[in-house]
Amino acid sequence: MKLTVMQILTSLKEIPERCSCGNCRIMPTVRECLCCKEVDKITDIMTEGVTHAQCICEHPGFHSVCLDRYLLQVAYYQYRQQYGERQEQENTRARYTAYRQFVRWCWHYLGKEVRVVLPSCVVSTIRDAFPDQNYTGFHSPDSD
Repeated sequence: MKLTVMQILTSLKEIPERCSCGNCRIMPTVRECLCCKEVDKITDIMTEGVTHAQCICEHPGFHSVCLDRYLLQVAYYQYRQQYGERQEQENTRARYTAYRQFVRWCWHYLGKEVRVVLPSCVVSTIRDAFPDQNYTGFHSPDSD
């Protein structure tokens, strides 16, 4: 969806108001400016047990599931066995695997070529952990 400059500027003004977790950042598209507290599957995890985290990135499970380099290596081995090798730099592959792990944690299984927009705080935290020069952002299956 192509937006005019005015639509983008107007929507960017609303982002801080939309964020209720305190960790969202402005993303390249309005669609990607999503707070973790706007997604029911994620808020269900945030309120389970005694954690009651203000942001999914502060949940004790987030680091284990999405940021632990060793766990991500093992998750990637499973991916590679099923889909084949990804020819990418280590941090790019770690980010991709971390995004997949987050989706598995929250949605369990989406199905082939079914994708969801991840919250800004999640994407930013994973990018900070596994930095790179180039980021692609969200792509719907029909844009590949």
